[in-house]
Amino acid sequence: MSGKKKHMPPPDELNWKFKRHRKGDTHIENCSDGYKPTDRGSERFKSGGKQRFICEVHHILCVHACSDATLPRGITEEERKFIRNTLAITDWDINAGHNNIGLPRKWAYVLDGDETKRANSGGLSDWNGLPCHQVDHDIYLTKVKEWVTVNIWNKIRANKSAENCENMDPESVQNMFKKGSDRWRALLKKRGSAFGGTRSSLAYCASSQSDPIKEATWHIPFSMAIPESSIRKRQKPYGTGENKATKLERAGLLNAIK
Repeated sequence: MSGKKKHMPPPDELNWKFKRHRKGDTHIENCSDGYKPTDRGSERFKSGGKQRFICEVHHILCVHACSDATLPRGITEEERKFIRNTLAITDWDINAGHNNIGLPRKWAYVLDGDETKRANSGGLSDWNGLPCHQVDHDIYLTKVKEWVTVNIWNKIRANKSAENCENMDPESVQNMFKKGSDRWRALLKKRGSAFGGTRSSLAYCASSQSDPIKEATWHIPFSMAIPESSIRKRQKPYGTGENKATKLERAGLLNAIK
């Protein structure tokens, strides 16, 4: 009788231990880091007859990045099946607090300059040191997808090719995703704190100062784009001289930081 171990067929994805799809507001409820109100509802305020949201909870390793769409090109059906079988028994949840962070939207900066609106929204104003969720998110997503492909999918695939399947136990794969969340969380916080941070940059834009370094770098802390060389160039949301605004106007901000 053969001593070869037989593998059970993998469960349907709905029954996987690995959860890679958004599940309602679970990620919001689980998030405990970044810019996020303690009370639901204080993340929005009314302006111009509309609800304005000042923050959003961001999946650090994004939903699309963890989908089959980012599996390596040229992957064989056997390799694809091995990756999916590995995920099925790996306990990791994309909506867990470890993979989420609260980030400001552009309206947070408008709200922060209005004491009345800020008070009515629970006084939420601690957005400093974090990039804006609406700035260069597409570039961030592209880089995260590339990172997952190279550092997770290809590693699982390589162990399959080398017949080192035992190295891809559930705990090892779980650690790959946890390390990814740690890495990209740290990068986001480092970006938001660059060149004095987002609050310092916004204060510079509102001032009458003219600093060559700040002129070239004020927009960088707001961007989610990694690496820095991929950040889109922008003009300040405030005018200068006779055109200088006395307060941060929504139109100027949204046109400049986008």
